[in-house]
Formats: sequence, structure tokens, C-alpha cells
Amino acid sequence: MSEVLGILLDNARVHGRGTVRVAVRDLEDALALDVSDEGAVTGEPSRLFDRGRTGDVHGTGIGLALARDLAVSLGGRLSLTSGHPATFTLLLPVGQDETQGAWTGG
Repeated sequence: MSEVLGILLDNARVHGRGTVRVAVRDLEDALALDVSDEGAVTGEPSRLFDRGRTGDVHGTGIGLALARDLAVSLGGRLSLTSGHPATFTLLLPVGQDETQGAWTGG
């Protein structure tokens, strides 16, 4: 989880504007970690997680793709709500044992 948070914070630092906010929400079946900034989302939001997509000439375009892959490996998911603020949300399952498989909550 710390690797995903690090990638999201670095992304907000490089591409965001203004204040970066981190919030943790306890949902019924998941833990939600939100990273928000006041920067605009450039390009098609659904493609931000594509490997090789970068908004920085010095970037490699693997950060958000890696963060998404790590979230999935933890049984969770990573999503983006574009707008002001733009918010990346990491959802991780809670209260399930490993034999139940990945979380499929909504």
C-alpha cells in the first residue's frame, strides 16, 4: 500500500497544483485512500493508467500503471475521479481472509 501511496503523491507533486490532500475513509467492506490535488487531468482519464502514457517529457509513463497493478495485486483497485479536485482513490478490501479471493465491492 505504501508503494501505491508514494506513486500517487509523487504524481500529485509533479502534475498537480495547489494543495495535495490525503484522506482515509472506512467503508463497510473496504478502506478507501484518496489523494486529491487541484491540477487538471490532461488527456483521456480512462487512459491515464495505460503503461507508457506520460504527461511529462522526463517521465517514463509507468507510475500510474504500476500503482494500478499493485492495487490489483493487493486485491483492490485504483480509480480516478477527474474534476476539481482530481482524486485518485485506492480501494482495499478489509475483513476477508485470503481464501475468499479479491474484493469485488462497488
